Amino acid sequence: MEVDSIRHMDQQSVASVKNLLARSAMYQILSACFLYPEEKNFSILKSPDFQEHVKDLVLCYEGIEGDAEFKKCLEEVCSLFAVTAIETLQRDYRRIVGHTMSKECPLYETQFGVAQVFQQVHELGDIQGFYKAFGVDTSDVERERCDHVSVEMEFMHFLLYKQAYALENHGDEKAQICVDAQKKFLKEHIGKWVPLFAVLFGRKAGDGFYVALSALTKEFMRFEMKLMDVMTEIYKESDLNQEAVAGASDECLSCASSEDFSEE
Repeated sequence: MEVDSIRHMDQQSVASVKNLLARSAMYQILSACFLYPEEKNFSILKSPDFQEHVKDLVLCYEGIEGDAEFKKCLEEVCSLFAVTAIETLQRDYRRIVGHTMSKECPLYETQFGVAQVFQQVHELGDIQGFYKAFGVDTSDVERERCDHVSVEMEFMHFLLYKQAYALENHGDEKAQICVDAQKKFLKEHIGKWVPLFAVLFGRKAGDGFYVALSALTKEFMRFEMKLMDVMTEIYKESDLNQEAVAGASDECLSCASSEDFSEE
């Protein structure tokens, strides 16, 4: 959906749609950046629309405490990405994430705050329920667990884009369904664990692009919670459950992919 296609709308609605598209793009960018670094994953950072999204995003959060820090984090991610080779990003990512499921900075929600395998499977089912409710299907190309940070970020991108489309084409009632889903998903899932994940990921990174990305992620989640007026219990480091994945089958843990969110 191009911004040019909404010129017939009133000025306030146009601004609302632009804000939604900017926030949607930010979730998509973060989703891509927490996947293994490949040119195709990072192409969004090189697109002509990226800087426009950045400007619109800053305006979204104008007036919220800390907006200057958020802008600084955005600029740092952009500048570091511009001078960091893809090979360096790949090396750093492998060092941070490792070759098995990381216990220091897990990429998966259910390694936070879930003590038993049956509870973990229940949480995975709940997350997948969100996806199915909006016609999101699994991918035959890249199968990643539905609680992967990239997958959850992509789902929020999808909801915001869908809200913008609904606002343009169907009105407030349809758009509100997307708003309610965003708030619920923030409160029950992504808003609870991603702030801690960002801290742990940045700590493991040490310096460079991924430290800047982690700082941006933490600030972005804080702004999203403020903007959506969502309050939830955010996990502390003591809630990190390093043994949560033990014993769970691949069939239970495999779900939606970050590359195939689409409406049926």
